Amino acid sequence: MKQSCSTVFLSLGLALLAAAASGQTPDARWEPIDAGLARLADGDGKGAAAAFQKARSADGSGLAELLMDLTDAYVAYAAGPGDSAHALEVNERLDAANQFFHQRHIPAAVLGDALAWIRKRLRQAPAGDSSPDFLRPLLCHLRLLSRDRATDGEPVLEPSGQSSDLGPLKLQRPVFQPAPPIPEAAREARIKDFVVIELVLDSEGCPASEKLLKPLSRGLSEQTLATVRWWAYEPARYKDVAVGWKFNLSIKYVLF
Repeated sequence: MKQSCSTVFLSLGLALLAAAASGQTPDARWEPIDAGLARLADGDGKGAAAAFQKARSADGSGLAELLMDLTDAYVAYAAGPGDSAHALEVNERLDAANQFFHQRHIPAAVLGDALAWIRKRLRQAPAGDSSPDFLRPLLCHLRLLSRDRATDGEPVLEPSGQSSDLGPLKLQRPVFQPAPPIPEAAREARIKDFVVIELVLDSEGCPASEKLLKPLSRGLSEQTLATVRWWAYEPARYKDVAVGWKFNLSIKYVLF
């Protein structure tokens, strides 16, 4: 028995509506993406990048390509010497991922599924395990790009100024902290000074807000704030529970 074209299109339309209602996107191919995320969780950045590159051909959502671009930045950061050329390379790769994201418009449901996968894996990681460090920046970066505000309204701890004894508080640990690129005007001025930022990290170790306390000229303040938004930390913990934490961050520039 033959179906008419209108019946076929109606069936397809109903299937797409059902997928949208369930929060799923039929263009996403999760099996190869899962494989890349699993490699990233195991600390295998190069293997993850290769898996995401392979997944691109079957993924119509654009997520695999975004994950590949971000993973390239993490691999470069982990392998580099930490000098200015290295920082420039990492930030250029982050810029490429940012530009791709805003050009492609990846479906919110796809990003939500990716964030749920990452959060679950991070919760399952043993305490003190450093292997998922690639996942922490990925969580922060997908949240930054998608404007995910999951931690809005949570309490934030801060130093009281009355004692240096932090008690049961375990401070944050940076896991992705590329140096800001130096504007040419600042390099020519040979600036030797500090930028001071009041930084609030949320309970997922992602920058929630940044406030400039001590600025510098020649574009250094703006570049520093733009870069810090892409940093990621293992979150502070109070009595072994991840918490929001406010602190002052000083970044010194000695330019010759």
